[in-house]
Amino acid sequence: VHEHRMYSLENSYSKEDLLEWELRIQKVLGDVPVQFVCELKYDGASISISYENGKLVRAVTRGDGFQGDEVTNNIKTIKSVPLQLKGNYPEKFDIRGEIVLPFAGFEKMNQELIEIGETPYSNPRNTASGSLKLQDSAEVAKRPLDCLLYTLIGNDVKFATHFESLEKARNFGFKVPKEAKLVKSIDEVFEFIEYWNIHRHDLPYETDGVVVKVNNLHLQEELGYTAKAPRWAIAYKFKAEQVSTKLNSISY
Repeated sequence: VHEHRMYSLENSYSKEDLLEWELRIQKVLGDVPVQFVCELKYDGASISISYENGKLVRAVTRGDGFQGDEVTNNIKTIKSVPLQLKGNYPEKFDIRGEIVLPFAGFEKMNQELIEIGETPYSNPRNTASGSLKLQDSAEVAKRPLDCLLYTLIGNDVKFATHFESLEKARNFGFKVPKEAKLVKSIDEVFEFIEYWNIHRHDLPYETDGVVVKVNNLHLQEELGYTAKAPRWAIAYKFKAEQVSTKLNSISY
């Protein structure tokens, strides 16, 4: 069972959706100036990793948000996940993130399967997710999985802003994507989205959108949650890529 529930995010597909979201925030907060943090939405398997006194004690998949599968031994095989933290870390907390499979590693795995006449995997996301469920940790260790982290949560976590918590998490030894950016207005959010809509193809991982969060943690608390999602965050989904294809023949 997750000590702190893992919520889903509300999705948006247009600038209008984002402007409506900002309006809802301002209705609750009034004239308080709001800064946002923009992060890329990596397409992987969600994970919650618990640390006590700087040591990794447990790793649980999202599941239904209330409880998931414990996959601690498999997570410990991922090189970018620290087993022991450094610096002035909180005594007890959970850190949330995505387990991803970089394109290069995915292609290498598929190449090896093709060479021995096996069926290749369909996509990096499902392969990353399936890897966590394997019974044999030695098998998981052979796969080039990576762990990108984006939220610290817990009663001992005392930061003023989300952006500060990301920087601190890096100091503790976590792999927090450098693409995260602090912005001062919704217009700057749009700029971030437009930039990454083009440049996401240069990244080594699959991304499917941008997550926008209210930066100030006290304001996050004030905004609270709906039954399913935080009111202080929203996911903007990139449009699905489209290409033309030619149907050569049909066999009955």
